[in-house]
Amino acid sequence: MRLGMIVRQLRRDFDREVGTLGVTGSQWTLLAVVASNPGATQRSIAEKLEMTEAAAGRLIDRMVADGLLERRPKPEDRRAHCIFPAALAEPVLAGLAELGARHEERLLDGLNAAERAELVRLLDHISGNLHN
Repeated sequence: MRLGMIVRQLRRDFDREVGTLGVTGSQWTLLAVVASNPGATQRSIAEKLEMTEAAAGRLIDRMVADGLLERRPKPEDRRAHCIFPAALAEPVLAGLAELGARHEERLLDGLNAAERAELVRLLDHISGNLHN
């Protein structure tokens, strides 16, 4: 329960800060996934975001219209498209990286390097338990 509460607080705070970049919480999450997986299909993006393909498609459509993402035909499957960050996304991604670093530093303030490493180890362990 405590982790859930922390995650909600983190998400709320980060989403509020990201608004200064002109994107919503859903948009920055999608943009981060696409930037980490350029050329991914809508289906694989939807899986990573744990949403339906239709919902991911609507969000992708909006971001394509805003000039933040590009759809390109998938060479081996004419029915599918690959999604890439557009040039307009570069300053947003840079802003997200800066905000993320500041947000993480604020979150971990007061923890020394050993404590931070231990926290990462413990969170990785918890994550591993969830996948078993």
